[in-house]
Amino acid sequence: MVRSLSPSEKDHEAERARIQEIASEIAGSLAEAIDEGRLDDVPDDALGQLFASVVRIYAAKAQEGNPPRPFARNSGICATDVMIGCTAMLQAVNVPLFDLNMWQAWSRVGRREPEAEDTKTAT
Repeated sequence: MVRSLSPSEKDHEAERARIQEIASEIAGSLAEAIDEGRLDDVPDDALGQLFASVVRIYAAKAQEGNPPRPFARNSGICATDVMIGCTAMLQAVNVPLFDLNMWQAWSRVGRREPEAEDTKTAT
């Protein structure tokens, strides 16, 4: 017997699908802007709005328990990208690197449990 979704569950599923579609569209547009050297096509205010929204939802999910993977597989993000972004975020909220180190020593919030694919090494 197949269980049908309640109206509330259908609304949640529709919202999840809508967010996934918007995220894919934005990610594709931003990747094209990078690949084609059209960085000025992305207004700084819009980038800041997206950045803040993503950081806030990630932090909210992390505070509820095991945080999600921060980047989709094959996202193309590298360590330099992360360091640049982290530096900008820490400066924007006036948090020195020392304070981040203290936070990491005292708190487990934001730390992910490794997945099997995270622990694989190249042979």
